[in-house]
Parts: sequence; C-alpha cells; structure tokens
Amino acid sequence: MRSLSVLLLFAIAVRADEKPREPAITAEDRAHWSYVKPVRSDKHSTIDGFIRGKLAEKKLDLSPEADKLTLIRRVSFDLTGLPPTIAEINAFVQDTSANAYEKVVDRLLASPHFGERWAQHWLDAVRFAESNGYELDADRPHAWRYRDYVVKSFNDDKPYKTFLREQIAGDELAAGKDPRTVAELLIATGMHRCGPSHMVSGNLDKEMIRQEYLTEMVNGIGSAVLGITLGCARCHNHKTDPISTADYYRVQAFFAAAKYTEVSLATNEEKAAYDKAKAEIARRLAPIKKQIEAIDAPVRAKVTAAKRAALAPKYREALDTDSKKRTPEQQKLVKDIQPVIKVSWDDVLNAMPPAEKAKRDALRQQQFAIEADAPTLPPATWSIADEPKRPITYIRPRGDWAKQGSVVTMNVPRVLAPESYEPKSRIEFADWLTSNDQPLTARVIVNRLWHHYFGRGIVRTVADFGLTGEKPTHPELLDWLAVDLMQNEWKLKRIHKLIVMSKTYRQSSDGKPNAADPDNRLLGKQNRKRLEAEAIRDAMLAASGELNRAVGGPGVRVPLEPEVYDLIFTEGEPDGLWTVTKDPKQHVRRSIYLFAKRNVRLPLFEAFDQPDTLTPCTGRNVSTFAPQALILMNGPFARDRSLALATALMADSKDEAAWLNSLYRRAIGRTPTPAEHATLAEFLKVQTVDAMSRMPADAAARTALADACRAVLNSNEFVYLK
Repeated sequence: MRSLSVLLLFAIAVRADEKPREPAITAEDRAHWSYVKPVRSDKHSTIDGFIRGKLAEKKLDLSPEADKLTLIRRVSFDLTGLPPTIAEINAFVQDTSANAYEKVVDRLLASPHFGERWAQHWLDAVRFAESNGYELDADRPHAWRYRDYVVKSFNDDKPYKTFLREQIAGDELAAGKDPRTVAELLIATGMHRCGPSHMVSGNLDKEMIRQEYLTEMVNGIGSAVLGITLGCARCHNHKTDPISTADYYRVQAFFAAAKYTEVSLATNEEKAAYDKAKAEIARRLAPIKKQIEAIDAPVRAKVTAAKRAALAPKYREALDTDSKKRTPEQQKLVKDIQPVIKVSWDDVLNAMPPAEKAKRDALRQQQFAIEADAPTLPPATWSIADEPKRPITYIRPRGDWAKQGSVVTMNVPRVLAPESYEPKSRIEFADWLTSNDQPLTARVIVNRLWHHYFGRGIVRTVADFGLTGEKPTHPELLDWLAVDLMQNEWKLKRIHKLIVMSKTYRQSSDGKPNAADPDNRLLGKQNRKRLEAEAIRDAMLAASGELNRAVGGPGVRVPLEPEVYDLIFTEGEPDGLWTVTKDPKQHVRRSIYLFAKRNVRLPLFEAFDQPDTLTPCTGRNVSTFAPQALILMNGPFARDRSLALATALMADSKDEAAWLNSLYRRAIGRTPTPAEHATLAEFLKVQTVDAMSRMPADAAARTALADACRAVLNSNEFVYLK
C-alpha cells in the first residue's frame, strides 16, 4: 500500500513537470484583426474624414451641427459629468468668435471635475468599492485613496502608459523614489485590491485565499486593460479565442509572489495624534456603552429564558447539561436547536418596554454623536509587494485551487507574445502592456472613450475584442486613434479633444432613422444618451444650488432611505453599521465621493444601472422600467432637491413668472416656451389651491412650486442629452 502511494506521488510530480498540453497558435489565430499591430492609415487626416468616408458608401453625410445650448450641455456632461452653469451658457451663446466652442472644450478639460467624471468610468472597469462585498461586506477604510489617485491622474493628464505601469507594478517602481512618490505608487497598486473578496476568515485555507486574489488580479487586467475575456480560460482552454488555460496561469505567474499588505503612510507624529484621539473617543464612549448594555442585558436574558422554556424537555435537558458531559445525541440536539433559541436584535427590541427603549434611543444618539467625532485614520493604503520567494505557478485543472497540474512560468498569452520573450517581473509585464508594438491596450482605451461619447464603441463589444466580439465599424479610424495616442506620449486629453472637436461629435441628434443605416452605426447623426445615475444625482444638486464641489477625501456616508435599512441590515442595529457623516455639507458632495459599499446601493443608483462592482463594467447597461420614474417622482432625494430648488427660486424673486423662467434655466439651461410656461403656471395654480387647504399660504406656495420643480426634473430633457 505504501509503495502504491509513493508511485502515485511520483506520477503527480512527473505530470507537474510536463509541458502543458495546449492547442498550437496558428497563423490564422494571429491574423485576427485585434491581434495585429495597429497601423495608421493615410487615407484621412481627421476623425470626420473616416466617418464621412463610410457614410459616403451609403450615400449619406453628417447631420448639421447641434445648436449652442445642446452643444454646451452635451460637452459639459461628457467631459465633467456636470451641467453648465447659466453664466457659462450665456458666455458661450454670446461668444461669436470662430473658436468659441474650442474655448469651452479647453476650459472643461482643465476643470478639476474632468478627472472626477473620467475616474468614474475607470472605477467601473476595475470594480472599485470601499468594502469587500459578500456576506460580511467589511469596510476598506483606505480605498478612497486609490479613487483620489485615479481622479488626480486624469486631471493631470498623466500618460495612460504611466498610469497603467504604476498600477500594475507601482511597488517595483517605488525603489529609490522620494517618500511622496513612493506613497502615490503604492496607492496606485490598489487597482489589484478593487475587486470583491469574502476571504476574511483566518480559518480558510491560505492557498485558496491566494488563488482567489490572483484570480481577481488577472481577470481585472484582462477586462480593464486588454479587452479580452481572459478569465474564461481559468478552468479550461478558451472556447473561441486562442487562449489556453496555460496562458491564463502564465499571466497569473506575474503576480504569484504578490501579497496584499496595508502600508501606513503616516508620520510618527500623525500616528501618535491618532492614537491619542482614538483613546479619548473610547473613554467618552465607555460609560454610554455600559448604560446601553445594562438596558439590553436583562431583556436579552428574559427573551433567552422564554425561548428555552418553550422547548421540549429533551432540548432543555441537553442545553442544561455541561458541554463536556453531553451524549452524542444531546450534542446533536443542541446543534439542531441553535437557530430556534438564537436571540436576534428584533427579539430584544420587541420585548423591550417603551420607556426603556426611549432611554436607550437617547443613549444611542449620544453614542453616534461621539463616534462622528472619531479621528480620521492616519494615511494608509492597500498595496501589493512581492514576497522574497516566488511560489511555483501550477495550472489548476478546472480552476480548482487544490489541484496542481503542469508548472508554468510568467508570460503573456502566446497569440500576443513577441518572439523570444521571457519576462522576469511585473514591471516587464507592465512594459509589454504599454508597448507601442502591443496591439490591444491602445485600441481598447480609445474605443472605450469613443463608447462614452457616442453611446457605442467603434467596437461595440467594448470588453471583448476576441473572436466572439463584434468587428469594428470603422477599423481604420480605430487604428488611427490608437496610433495617435501612442505617438503622442499616450496623452488621453489629446484624444478627448480630437473627439469632442470633431463635426461627428457636434452633430445634431434630430431626425428619423435612415433606412440605409437604421441603427446609426455609421454615425450620420449624434446618438441621444441618458445620463448615468451619478450624473442625474449631481445634476439635481447643481440645479438646486446645493452641490458641494470639493474634490477628494474619504467617502461620505449619506442618510439612507428606510427601505435600504430594511433590505440590508437584517441583523443588529443599522445605525451601528452605517454611521452617517456628521457634516450635512458633505451629504451633497458629488456622487463619486459617496462611500461605495458593495451591499448598500442608493435606490436612485440601482434603478439607473449603476454597476454592482462585482464584475468589471467597461460599458454600462441602459435599461428603462417603471421604478425609474417612481424614484425620480416620489423618492425622498428627488423630493428634497425639488423643495431646495423651490426655496432658492422664491429667495431670488417674488414673481411667479420669474420662478418658472429661472426653474427651466437652472434645470435644462433654457427658458420655457410660451406653451410650457402656460402649462406649468396652470399646474402651479392648481397645486397651490390644493396645498392651501392643508397649510399656511407661504408653505403652500413653496410646496406647489416644489411640485413644479419635480415635474421639470423628471422631464426627458433633464435626464437625456440630445
């Protein structure tokens, strides 16, 4: 028997040393358009030349340019995610110079809000959130630093090549750099920590945890950077693309030695100040927590006793028996009855006398007030770094972390690998990713930019450039943009400007579909686009005048709506798990700064297709269903913004006609037409009469005007860009 075991172990070792069995890469595989190095065509010298060339084949041409109001709303939202102010609209409309539009574009590209807008797109792609997800959904208190790194990188127009290299291998690049640069590079590697993770228990197998982390790293790079479904090869050779399981684990090998680590960036003085402030908070909380426990303990004991008393005698006897003396049958009885005798917070709450509950609620409010004063954590970040000894990378048959197949060494997928390429580190992998000879990276990012501007990429399947993905509608234009990016220091703002300055982008979206191009794939007109969830929220805050435009900082926890508490926090007390940010001015920050907890999404965001942050999202879905209208009409956020907008309008003027003109200007940038004005005035009159039956005249007027505001904020013109 022993000799048989030795033979089995020997056989396994031999298999591990064998070269992996994988399909050969053929010339046909390498000839797929996305695996061939992009070449700049000399056929046209502008975006419009390529677009017009394709349109001409169908005897079509570009549509006329959109009017100035449409243009400034479109480009303002596209570049910054915010509507133009009334002053900005007036300045553009009144500017008759030939470069009036270009001046607007340059101003928006230089705005600090440009980075916020385009950071959100990148954060979608890497699945950024500030918690782990899954059941526990534990917070990641330092994750916001990565978000701020991305915002700053886009604002600074950091070369995309540099941006990627820092995220892939920032820890390796940090050697010998000054402390500030080291901090930024370590924060950049937070890209690898963006995905979800339920591996928080010390009882789980370390190798299983390591394999889950490595999977997150590889899949994130495949989707966010390369635009290929690399993750499909984790368990088996890719069904359609020339990527084998061995290829997948070759990429994984670049990260085999990488280990997540929390790095403190604080000085000794900052750490000491934090520890002192934290100890003071604990001292202030101690007597309050003691009083709360004194209220809870007897109620919990009473509920526990009642639950036990209701049990059958055999269960009570088993529970009363010393755990060391229980028979096997009693041990099973105790295990089976645990869900029945478990005391939940709802049990305690329902059994608590009203007077005691009121006393407890008052103590909890004191506790929350003190916790809101808690010190900010010293500067720290999640980073990765290579361990001294690099683990062997095995193919994991069928993706099973516990199984070991053949050994592989670090390399890129063979269909993309240069001849005689033998990389030795993550920095070499980053260099390959950003090489001008590598066919995917530049194409993928310029296509993604195009997608966000037109609602559809040149390659419609923005996350799949493989054989099952769609072919580009304008392949020469895609390559022209990719080569332009690489030849101009990988500067993305240049590509942004090329796109938004083009006549293709500036077209009107009016007009019926053309039979020669019914889906507008050739872009004979601009596509209408609905604002994303975050832009809708930010636009409401901008219209009401409440928007706090501060840039950066820790995530903000806003008050949650009751149904969110009921849905998410089924165990324990919700306020203890979601401490609302103390300063109300923070509650009206831009949406990108709201604390991104995976299991807690605002109803507005969920309804309007915010990604779930569990899988990479390089292009959001755009759905239309009834709850969207209900949330915009009846949701507390929309109601509060409408009331704030009404209050601002009444503070500016006492004239009803001025209210309605200003409402339209604030919300959609123009004055109402005579018909719109008459309709809204009649609506306001009816609502005022109705409200006066329930409240004083001033309050009735404000309530009625708030209803009118809500109607305009629900209009297609507010929610859609044309």
